[in-house]
Amino acid sequence: MSASQKKRNIFSFSDDEDEDDIFINSVKPLPSKAVERSAFTAAEFDPDTFLSSRRHLGLERLKTELNTHLMSLKSELVELINRDYQDFINLSTNLKGVDKDIENLKSPLHDMELQVKGVRDHFQDVIDSLEAQLESRSHFRDKKATLKLLLQIHDSITKVEDLLYINTDIGKPAVLKDDMKTGDDSLGKQIERVAIEYNQMQYLVRKGKDLALVAENEWRITRIKDTLEQKLSKALSIALSQIRRGEVTRGTKQSLAQCLRTYAVIDQTPTAEKIVREEFVRPFLAKIITQKAVEGARNYSSPTGTDENKHPLTIMYDKILSFATTDLQPILDITQKALKGSHYDVLVNSLWLEATDRINKECKSIFAAGQTDVFHKNYSATVSFISGLEGLCYSKRSLLYLRNHPTYTEFMKRWQLLVYFQLRFREIIKHVEETLNDSSQSLSLTNPDFSKEIILPGSEVILTAVKKCWSDQIFLFGLSHRFWKLTLQLVLRYGSWASDIAMNPMNAGKSTEYPKLLAILEHDINNFVKIIKAQMFELMLPKLPSNVQDLSSLKDSMNGVLDQLTELTVPQINSCITKKITTECVETLKLVKSITNHYRHTSKEAPKEASYFIPNLFKPLHQFIEQNQAWTEPGIQLDWTHVVVKDVMIQYTTTVEELLNIMKKSEESMSKLQNGNKKVGSENGLSDDDKIRLQIYMDVKRLGQEMELLNIEKSQDYYSHLCAIVEPFGTNAL
Repeated sequence: MSASQKKRNIFSFSDDEDEDDIFINSVKPLPSKAVERSAFTAAEFDPDTFLSSRRHLGLERLKTELNTHLMSLKSELVELINRDYQDFINLSTNLKGVDKDIENLKSPLHDMELQVKGVRDHFQDVIDSLEAQLESRSHFRDKKATLKLLLQIHDSITKVEDLLYINTDIGKPAVLKDDMKTGDDSLGKQIERVAIEYNQMQYLVRKGKDLALVAENEWRITRIKDTLEQKLSKALSIALSQIRRGEVTRGTKQSLAQCLRTYAVIDQTPTAEKIVREEFVRPFLAKIITQKAVEGARNYSSPTGTDENKHPLTIMYDKILSFATTDLQPILDITQKALKGSHYDVLVNSLWLEATDRINKECKSIFAAGQTDVFHKNYSATVSFISGLEGLCYSKRSLLYLRNHPTYTEFMKRWQLLVYFQLRFREIIKHVEETLNDSSQSLSLTNPDFSKEIILPGSEVILTAVKKCWSDQIFLFGLSHRFWKLTLQLVLRYGSWASDIAMNPMNAGKSTEYPKLLAILEHDINNFVKIIKAQMFELMLPKLPSNVQDLSSLKDSMNGVLDQLTELTVPQINSCITKKITTECVETLKLVKSITNHYRHTSKEAPKEASYFIPNLFKPLHQFIEQNQAWTEPGIQLDWTHVVVKDVMIQYTTTVEELLNIMKKSEESMSKLQNGNKKVGSENGLSDDDKIRLQIYMDVKRLGQEMELLNIEKSQDYYSHLCAIVEPFGTNAL
């Protein structure tokens, strides 16, 4: 029963009749007795559980029930004894005379025991005899099999010797007959037949390796092996020489196929690949892979687009690939198609091993990274050669065999990629640090081209360094992860330099040029981020390994450092720009206090227009936007305007409130001194303080017009608050 069914209230008013039936059926009836015998006879009876399940009865009731049950058991026991009492009494009477009967049975039972033992011993003797005969038969069978094996070994060795024209009358290997047929077809077929018999002989020899006959004929087996290898080597050499001379006929291909098949049959494919390497591949590569090619690569200049001006190593590698697709192709066709499934891999075990061996001996200098440009060309040419060679692999198994071959790993390790990267790193970083550490150079605005996406030299040097990392003349596939990391470091370095410029104005040179530099720097950062994001998809990711191009972590790492530029550095720059402009604008607010001197204790007329300095309050902002309009976006200009206007208006509000408080205190003091006399007014009936308040009111209204000229709505909270302060003063203007 589930937990929900256990917890269900019996007085459920659910409409689900099926659930009700299940619950009702699960309810067991109350026992007729508090203590039942079945509770004690159960296999899992536990006293503690029994007592705890009857806690509702109480101790007295439980004691009574247990005593009742005990009395019932006693009465049943008495009834049981009384029922079988007569049988118990008659038990001794019924056993009288049993001892005599037992004694009478002992003698026949003993005789029977002796007879059974005799039969058992007889059958055991028969079994032992049969086992001895079977063991003897098995021994003779083994002897017979051994004898048969000896005859087969002797016949097989003799047959192979006959096929190889070996004279067995003397006790040492005989020389090959000179008058044997040497035709390609006859020799190939003969060797192929010998190979089949040789395999049979090898099987039999391995089977009887512990026999004395095998040990005695070991010299004959060795002679057969040597003779067969000589014949195979001779036949394969003849076929390879014909191919090398260009005599690729049907008979030549057939003879070559028979030889290679024979090597596969006798499980000697490495020997065949070694012969192909030494007699066919090595003579060609000895002419191609030379020290001269390395010297040409060292003195190689930039190509002009013609084949004659290709990189010397590229020319050398192209000749090797051409050799593999022409001269070596008949051998590859046989091993990859006709003998598919064998252990042949001529491309790796013959061509690749010989090529890398000669490169390591004749072209050691190509691995040195001292001359970075030369190393880059050498490595790029070699990687292209390896890619071309991998393209010739006929199967995935062959490709994996090449890549996992020890010589492949060793050859790739010889390239000093880490040294090359360190040299390139110093080369790139040196110019970057020299430029960024010299503010006169990194922030120079001498003959700037404001139409460019990047204006400041400091920004340009970072972007150039990033482009260098991924240029075809510097980037190497084997260093993809390091160049990606260097790119991230360059972007972070750019961010730290820009933040330093924003937070330390002294590093920017002339203070008058500082806001302009910040505006240009923000322009550069925004364009820099756009350029890097575009290059990430168009230039960087396509050059990375295909299995990591779609990794979100890569894109997130680049977007993270770029977002740091736009979300941290740019706000710092904007804050510095707006603070600088606000400081210049606030200088004008010092003239607000001059309004008091202008009207107090004078008979000047009431003001009819705003103060002369109000139209000039935001003049620094207008000038800055006009000067930087060519390289800043309207949205950025509007953001600057909002911040500057808000800060200036808040400062102006504070100044006005202080001025009004001073005036209020002054009025209260004068009122006490004059004992309630009327204030001296002008011809219009306005006091000096009223004129001052009216002037402030007109100034505020003009500020609203100035805000509209800057595309700032007058519904801003800070302006509404200011209007609420001066609104009562407007009644004097009527």
